[in-house]
This record gives sequence, structure tokens and C-alpha cells, in this order.
Amino acid sequence: MCGISGILSLDGKPIKNLKNKIHLMTKLLHHRGPDQEGMFIAAKNNFGLSNNRLSIVSPKEFIDLPFTKNKNEFLSFNGEIYNYLEIKENLKTKGVNFRTSTDTEVLYEFLKYYKLQNFEKINGMWSFAFFNEQKNELLLSRDLLGERHLFYTIQNNQLIFSSEVKPIISVTENIDEIDFESLITSWKFTSSAPGKTLIKNIYRLKPGTNLHYKKGIIKVNQFQKLHPEKWFDFFKADPDTNKVEKKFEEIFSKELERRLPNDVSYFTALSGGIDSSILAYFISKIEKNNIKTIFGISSNDQTQKINQYTSELDSSYYVANKLNLDHSHIHLNSDNAIKDLKFAASNCFDGCIDSGVANFSGLSKHLKKMNSKVMLFSEGPDEFLGGYESDVDAHKIDKIMGPSKTLRFLNLLSKTNYGKKLLSKLFNLKKNIEFEFSYNPFYTRVNHLVSPNTFLNTIIENYDDSQLFDYGVLDPSYEFLKSEMDFSQIRALNYASKSLPDMFNLRLDKAFMQYSIEARLPWQSVELAEFMIAMPNKFRFENDYGKLFLRNYVSKKIDQSISNRPKKGMGTYLWNNKNIYRGLNFEETISNSDFFNSFPFKKNIKNILLDPKTHHANKWTAYTLIKTFENLREINKKKKLD
Repeated sequence: MCGISGILSLDGKPIKNLKNKIHLMTKLLHHRGPDQEGMFIAAKNNFGLSNNRLSIVSPKEFIDLPFTKNKNEFLSFNGEIYNYLEIKENLKTKGVNFRTSTDTEVLYEFLKYYKLQNFEKINGMWSFAFFNEQKNELLLSRDLLGERHLFYTIQNNQLIFSSEVKPIISVTENIDEIDFESLITSWKFTSSAPGKTLIKNIYRLKPGTNLHYKKGIIKVNQFQKLHPEKWFDFFKADPDTNKVEKKFEEIFSKELERRLPNDVSYFTALSGGIDSSILAYFISKIEKNNIKTIFGISSNDQTQKINQYTSELDSSYYVANKLNLDHSHIHLNSDNAIKDLKFAASNCFDGCIDSGVANFSGLSKHLKKMNSKVMLFSEGPDEFLGGYESDVDAHKIDKIMGPSKTLRFLNLLSKTNYGKKLLSKLFNLKKNIEFEFSYNPFYTRVNHLVSPNTFLNTIIENYDDSQLFDYGVLDPSYEFLKSEMDFSQIRALNYASKSLPDMFNLRLDKAFMQYSIEARLPWQSVELAEFMIAMPNKFRFENDYGKLFLRNYVSKKIDQSISNRPKKGMGTYLWNNKNIYRGLNFEETISNSDFFNSFPFKKNIKNILLDPKTHHANKWTAYTLIKTFENLREINKKKKLD
């Protein structure tokens, strides 16, 4: 994993202080690539590019950064190409020669040979910049599941881009401001909308998308889409469970083996739940010895029994013992977490304000102390297979109130507060109690909706609660599939194309790269994602449970006691700890801030936020926005002085 950054003059004129700006951006990304760094400044001083390297593949091998073999074409690369050995052998048969053992060189030669096309041949995660000095041509690219991120702005005839937003803010000549629309989206969903950030006029490249500059013209195009439809015939044939399991094992084994690091030490997160247990199970079939797994304790209830089930911590050790894993645990909710929480709160320029960033930062910090460079994580199955309570709720509503159901008239009840309470009780809903959904147009409640319209109405002037927000709406490029999919499949595709790339994966990237650890997500291989998205309802839901297919699989292959465990994540709010909460000074920060005066909030917003009945999550949100606003103000002040 690495960091990339660069500045391109769109009118060809020299860029003032270009070298100093590129140097500053490189310095601000040092944590993303502490092993090696390098810069390139074009002869005409109209383009600068840098690359920070965290060496995972061939870590002892030093390479030119940004990578070049002809001093004309330059590659700044952040990510991993998992099938680089196959691509390398294929390119060799076409006469391409290689100097290094890195996947960076393979990507470089691939881009040259295929003339910036055929990205579907690459199995990996990436954001990269590829520049041809002679043609003055630049390509920026981001992978389909959005495991890696790339932010950019176009200001004063310059295209400025980076792996993070702060380096961009630090070198722009304009005074940057917070975008209020993005602020609302982040407050509601813990992340700004796909394609946007918290800062006006700074954008993020959408997943599966290229930004191409050539002959003075910028074009942004989607180069790749998910294709769950290629599995529709397989599932329409009504295969038995054994056939589906065999296909799942075939795909997952192949994709996981590609993602296991060969040259550096790694850990795997093991919570004792379904997804992480299956991941550990598959790793144990490939790696026979010294498989290191870890559990992060973020709240005391993770060490306590849940009804008839053992605690999460005990469950993780139970699975580890069954699979012969080298398991350990750490406490994330100590007073030391205050520093990471304050850092996370002050650096939400990208729009991700989720407090779970600090939880994962704690794991990252520990792994660095253990001289590890990679963490395997199980993000994905909940989104693909209806693992969240909100998705189980939605399925219950679909079965009774969906467009083709005889009781669809009950939708009328969902328009009133009394009706919502009645329906919530009738369906035994856990999360979908606000009924923020619709079938026409299709809009669904995603799991990371943390602040409902009812609350936002109380703090924001003229809040439009009829507005559809991006995260609940299927991307238009997939509209052609809607008529062939059931509602659970549509929700899975929606999660895969928006929530995973632009909330959950961003959260992990921020957290783990803070301490130079690469997060790998085996469940998010394109082929596996397409397979699971295509699974119909009967593989997802049973009674009050989601992820039915994986529950049955873990019961058969690992242990039945794991299969029915209530879902508990590793990301419990660290500020639930009283000492941590006091150390953050939420109330004092909110009371003394002038932040709210700059935006159309209601005049009594501070009273609402400081009300003991207000959920602490809304106080955390206000705290992060205040701290990021203050940080932005300091950066702007420094720019004025410079």
C-alpha cells in the first residue's frame, strides 16, 4: 500500500512553487509509504508527481519512484495487483522484458502494452496515476470495489490529486470551505456521498472509474461494472446447497490464495463471528502453520456472555483453537484511544466521520509494533448477503408490503408517526423503524444510516426530508438489472457499488494506513462479490437472521454454535468508555464552538446536542465536524501566511 499525489497544469503553463508543493504532499503522505518515496517534476514545470511506498511485494527491492523505465512514462501506484504473476508471464510471451520482481512494474508494462485499456484483466485493488510526458497525457484510476481511494480538485487551471484530501487542501491557492450538503450527508450516513468529500470542489474518483486528461480535455468514465447477471442462470436452475457451496469454495479459495502475502508478516481479524471464522477456516486450509489472528476489545460487553452464547472474546479463542491458529487480543478502549479519536475527529476532510476509524487505528498501531504490514479483514458478506438488522427488517417489509403483495396498502400507515410505531411493533422491526424507504422510486435504508430525518429536522433549517440520498439509491448504471433482481439483490448491489467503496472501505483505509498497515479484503474480490450479489432471497434470510448461506456453511464446516450467534461488530463506540468520553470534552467543545454560526443550523442546535437524551453518536458527529472545521481553518491561515 502506498500514497500518490500530483499536480497537472491544464493550460500548459509552469506551476508556481511546484517542487515545494509536491514535496509537501509527499511529506503529508509519509505514513502511507514510509519505506521509500520519490518525486518527478516535468521539464516544463507543468506537472509534478510523487509516490510513497509501503513495500509488500518484494520488500527488499528498491525501485524508481514514481516508477519509470524510459524517463517518459511514469507510474505512481497505490495498491496490489493480485494476479501480477499471470499478467507478467503473459506479457513475457509478447516480448516484454522485466527488471524487477514487483507488481508495480507489471502494472506499468500492462498499461503501456494495452494502451490504457483492458482493466478487467487486472485482479487487484488500486488507485494510480500514469503520465506520459511526451504526449502530456495523464490517467487516474480507481478499482471497481473501491478498496483504494483517489481525491482530486480542478482549480485555477490545475488538476490536483492525492490519496488523501489534506495534501490537496494544503497546496491549493484558494481558501477551502466545507460543503454543507456533504456535511448533511455525512451526518446522516457517516460519509459524504459517492464522488464527493466534506470540502467544496474536492471530489473523490468513483469506484471503477478513470479520469483521463489528453489534448487539453478531461474525461471521466466508468471503465468497469459488477456483473451479477452472469450468475442468474446458475441460480435459476435451482442448484442444491452442495453445488452452491462447491462453487463458493472454488471462488473463495482461489481469490484468497492470491491475497495472502508471501513476503511480509500479516494478521487476520478474528471476532468469532461468521465471516471472520470462515476467512480463518479457508486460510487454515492454505497456510498450515503460524497463522496469526487477533481480536480487538472495544467494550466490556465483548467479554461477557450473550444469552446462551459465550462472549465474543471466548468465541474467537474457541474458533482459533479448533483451527489451530496463533490467536491474541488487545484492548482498544484504554485511555490511549483518546489520541486516535482526536486525530480521527480532526481529519474528516474526506467526509468519513465514523468513530470506528479510531478502533481500527488501534489495531493498526498494534500490528506495527508486531512488525506486521498487512491485515486481512472480513468486510463484505454483511452487505452482500443481508447480514444487518436493517436488511432483515427490509426483507420482512418486502414480504408483506412490497408492490406485488396484497397488503401493500399498509404503506399508507408508514406515512404517520402512529402508523410507523404500529408497523414496527407488528413486524418486530429493529432498525427500519423510521420507514425511510420507498419502492417507487426504489430507496432503501443502508446500515450506516445513523441519524434519521426526524433528528436532522430538529437541527437544520429548511431540512428537506423528502430528499433521496445517494447511499440508498441504486447507481443509474445498474438500472438495467433491476427488473431481473429481487429486492435483496438490489440492496446488495447498492451496498457493493456505494456503501462498501465510499464508507466502509474508506474507514478501513484511513485507519490502517495511519500506522502504515495495508488492509486486504478477500471477500471483496470482484468474482466473489458478483456471485454473492446474485444469490436470491432463500440464501439470505430465515426468520430474524440474514446471511443464511454462510450461517449454514459455518455450521457444517466449523461449529454450529458459531452459526447462530447474534451479530456483534468489532467497532463498538470507544467513547462509551466513561474515561474516554470525559477525555474528549464533547460538551465543552460543542458549547464553545462558533462552527454552527457558519451554516444554516437552527439557533437552538447546541441545546439539542447537549440534551442528555440526545444520542452520543450525534454529539460525536458534531465534535468531528467542529474539529475538522478548526483544522481546516488553521490550514487556510497557514496558506495565507505563505
